[in-house]
Amino acid sequence: MGKALGIGFFMKLPLYLLVVWALGFVLFYTGLPAPPEDLPPDAKAIVVLTGGAGRLEAGVRLLEAGDGRRLFISGVHRDVSTADLTRMAGVSPDLFDCCIDIDRSAQNTLGNAREGAAWAHSNGYDALILVTADYHMPRSLILFRRAMPDVTVTPHAVDTEAPLGFLIREYNKYLITLLRDALNH
Repeated sequence: MGKALGIGFFMKLPLYLLVVWALGFVLFYTGLPAPPEDLPPDAKAIVVLTGGAGRLEAGVRLLEAGDGRRLFISGVHRDVSTADLTRMAGVSPDLFDCCIDIDRSAQNTLGNAREGAAWAHSNGYDALILVTADYHMPRSLILFRRAMPDVTVTPHAVDTEAPLGFLIREYNKYLITLLRDALNH
């Protein structure tokens, strides 16, 4: 009777795992979402995750275009004032007063999802548009959909030119999130 798995297999296992990881990274990178052409008409809310260029501006443009009635900015640093956000987004303070809510407690993407879910539920939203960077969207969608399974979450990715090292770190976080999600179900 022959050996099912020889020592050679175990010596090559790191190489096999590296090849699988690399192929997954290529799929991750080539599958990064682009900004959608059409957004759902039933989304009454927009959630913007802070942390990168263009996100706030994209969320405000959606709000101004009527793609949502309220905007929630999650993960705003405590040292960033409403005046700073108004200036960065290029909007009037009146828009902030009427239609924009700010979360300062979320420290990471999981916190963004939890705070976003609390905000959506407290306002009775059953559909929202999620705005974040293209490389951040796959992981964010998993966490947001887990935090609020009763809410339809539509992605609105912001195009970025993230460096390779940054994309690799995000891919690794994405893999960990996938694994955690699989183990929780």
